[in-house]
Amino acid sequence: MKGTIRIATRKDAPALLELIQTAFKEVKEYGIDWPSTNATLQMVTENIERSVALLYELNGELVSTITIRLPWESEEPVSRYPFLWWFATADTYRGKGIGKQFLRRVEEEYLIPIYKAPAYMIGTSGKKHPWLLDMYLRNGYQVHGKHLDEATQDIGVSLYKVLIPEKFERKLLNPSA
Repeated sequence: MKGTIRIATRKDAPALLELIQTAFKEVKEYGIDWPSTNATLQMVTENIERSVALLYELNGELVSTITIRLPWESEEPVSRYPFLWWFATADTYRGKGIGKQFLRRVEEEYLIPIYKAPAYMIGTSGKKHPWLLDMYLRNGYQVHGKHLDEATQDIGVSLYKVLIPEKFERKLLNPSA
């Protein structure tokens, strides 16, 4: 299924909030406390305004989203490489490869040709989510670091994926490099 990708605008915020709340419901039930599991209309709107929130649509229907956070957006960036977050796919499309296809297209149509990103980072739960970490590892991501969140007793795992090997510098995974 070849859908269209576009950058979200403020007017997309209500539909995007609905997708995120629905898609992250299961994640929240696992006891995972991420911004996406507690999203509000204000948070979604701020995400659209500050970052590159991408929408994946099939026949005009919003089916998936992911946000590219760029290192210069924050005084405390996750990495010197882009950080992808708020990755969600509508429940009716789960298990059909839509999210994987969308993410591949984001790499091929945005991260490599536009941002010239040698790599990017993504974060996930290493303890409370039953399959997400394994899915990323099966798809070529490598673990950069792990930390225990004392408040939630979850293990946060930061992962990276190399897109342009000849330009990749491991030291740039750290924001202070």
